[in-house]
Amino acid sequence: MSDALVVLPRELTEGLSDDVRTAPPPPAPVLAEPYALRLVDPDADAEMISRWMNMPHLVEAWESDWPPSRWRDYLRAQLGGTYSRPYIGSMHGEDGGYVEVYRAAKDSIANRYDADPYDVGLHAAIAELSIVNKGLGPFLLPRIVASVFEVEPRCRRIMFDPDHRNTAARRLCEYAGCTFLGEHDMSNRRMALYALPRTPADVPEAR
Repeated sequence: MSDALVVLPRELTEGLSDDVRTAPPPPAPVLAEPYALRLVDPDADAEMISRWMNMPHLVEAWESDWPPSRWRDYLRAQLGGTYSRPYIGSMHGEDGGYVEVYRAAKDSIANRYDADPYDVGLHAAIAELSIVNKGLGPFLLPRIVASVFEVEPRCRRIMFDPDHRNTAARRLCEYAGCTFLGEHDMSNRRMALYALPRTPADVPEAR
C-alpha cells in the first residue's frame, strides 16, 4: 500500500470499474472576481491550512486539526492522484477558505448511492469566523456548482456529505436545492448525504 493511500483514507482503490478508475482528476472550478480559487501549494500553504483547521468552528465541522506536517502529506497525496484536488479560496486577493473537489465515485460515499464515474463531491471551509454566518456560502455555492457543471459536461450531479449534526451545512444543501439521500453510518461518523443534480433525471438512488 502506498503512502498516498494511507494518507487518503476515504479514497476507494479496490473493486473500481474501468470507467471509475480511469476518470481524470476532478474539474477546477472558476470564480469571477473578486473571488478566486487557486490550487494548493503543499509546501507554502500547509501551515496556513493547519492553523485554520485548528480553529474551534472548523475542528467541530472537519475533525482535521492536524499539524502542518500531516496536512502537507495529505495535500501532496491529493495532488499526486486523480481522486481529489485541494484549493485555496480568496476574496479581494486575501486567502480565507479551503475547498476540496473530488471524484465521488472514488470516495467512500460511493458505497451509499448509485454513483456515476464523473460525479463530483465538494467540501468547503471558511476560515474567517466573522463571515461564516454572513451569507457567503449561499452566495458562492451556486457559482461553484455552475462552474463545475460547465467545466465538466459529463458530471451529472454534485455530492455533499456533511456530518448529520452539522445543521448549517445541511441548511446550505437544502437552500441550494439538493436532494436528500438519507443519513448513513460511515467508519468514523454518521453523514447526511445530498445530491445536487444537473437535471431532475440525474437524481441518484440511495443504497
